[in-house]
Amino acid sequence: MAVLSFAVNRVWLRASSGLCASQRAVNWPRCVVKITGLAGTLLILAVCYWLFPEYTKAFYRPVWNIVHWALLPTLLLAIPYIIWVDCRMMEPEDGYWHTGLALLWRWRKVNLTQIKAHALGWLVKGFFLPFMLAGAVEHLDFLTKQGVNFLAFANLFSTTFNLILGVDVIFGSIGYLLTLRILDSHIASTETTWLGWLSALICYKPFSTFFWATYLSYQCKSNWMDWLQPYPILFITWGFAILMLQVVYVWSTCSFGCRFSNLTNRGIIVDGPYRYLKHPAYVSKNLVWWLMAVPFVAQTSWPAALRACVCLLLTNGIYAIRAWTEERHLLHDPAYVRYSRWMEQYGVFSSLRRVTSNILESKT
Repeated sequence: MAVLSFAVNRVWLRASSGLCASQRAVNWPRCVVKITGLAGTLLILAVCYWLFPEYTKAFYRPVWNIVHWALLPTLLLAIPYIIWVDCRMMEPEDGYWHTGLALLWRWRKVNLTQIKAHALGWLVKGFFLPFMLAGAVEHLDFLTKQGVNFLAFANLFSTTFNLILGVDVIFGSIGYLLTLRILDSHIASTETTWLGWLSALICYKPFSTFFWATYLSYQCKSNWMDWLQPYPILFITWGFAILMLQVVYVWSTCSFGCRFSNLTNRGIIVDGPYRYLKHPAYVSKNLVWWLMAVPFVAQTSWPAALRACVCLLLTNGIYAIRAWTEERHLLHDPAYVRYSRWMEQYGVFSSLRRVTSNILESKT
């Protein structure tokens, strides 16, 4: 994707990349300040990883193994990359430059707004990249240990489900790794509101583990397999429905290409499932939870089933808030405004509303 974007599609020549085709002479003092800003940012991030106990868990061990052999080559590649980009940037005094000035104690030229945007962008990347990489290892490790066993539908379902999730987090990792201007996949803006951050972070470890286990646990003693295993046709149909929704979910992630990211605007995606829905990943994920947890058939009592359904509805509400905050952020981009207006006329929900209103009018 990176080679095609840079060499074939030449996306760095788009106006949105902030780069121009003509090259200026190298401004060595500015490049040194930017490299200082990058080094300081990575050092602060490393201290945070060392400080917080969450990142000492076995789940993240593969990430630090990757960092062990990839860090030095990456840093060596970062130096010519910074120089190349700086020579072509239309506004070269970016977040790295202002962060470097702050670290060098040259505060008179520092723009705090730029530093805030830089810090928020790296906070997003620093939080989600280790999680995505560790998740990719976890799902692929499951597949290599379990192998491929299609002797029964339950085995096919388990293998396919983990394969889909593995592809999803691999593309997520790629998105967080390739936040580069030369691919026009840099962070244009980051969510700045506490509600936007809270509604997103609460959906990921370690916050999700505590929150859902303590307050919104919608899991019952039985799941869809326990419920439907005695009915083979319905069992297979229900399982395929879950897998198809998971395909929509991973299709949504893959549609971002190099641009996948939470809490940021890195370009408006209008193809793939986003051609039909504004939030296909959220819609499909929440439907999957209903089909897998089946809280409405809890094998204990109707109060337990009702409680599980309410908890899952509240979970759906968190994702609705998340979708709303994302739209509020993206509406600052004229491209998203145009996309939103188009979806109001031609999206799936708009089409369903029109069909429903026509049926009701015909009956009256």
